[in-house]
Amino acid sequence: MRLPRHLHKLWARVFGYFWLPCPICGEMFGGHEIANVHTEAIIGLNGHVYAVCPALKCNREATILNLKKRLASVIN
Repeated sequence: MRLPRHLHKLWARVFGYFWLPCPICGEMFGGHEIANVHTEAIIGLNGHVYAVCPALKCNREATILNLKKRLASVIN
């Protein structure tokens, strides 16, 4: 059973997890949703790492973006 987003937001707030939009899909998600599972992250040009929501499509897109950045840095 999938919990409503407002309950996830409450959980994040009560237990001190972040609550931010996914950089790929824009849906809000909390740190508790990725705390115990492997998810991809986007490596920014500034060197910062941006967490991606646990949706499979977002994890795939983050992997593709990271590979493109790595290939571009090797070519240049």
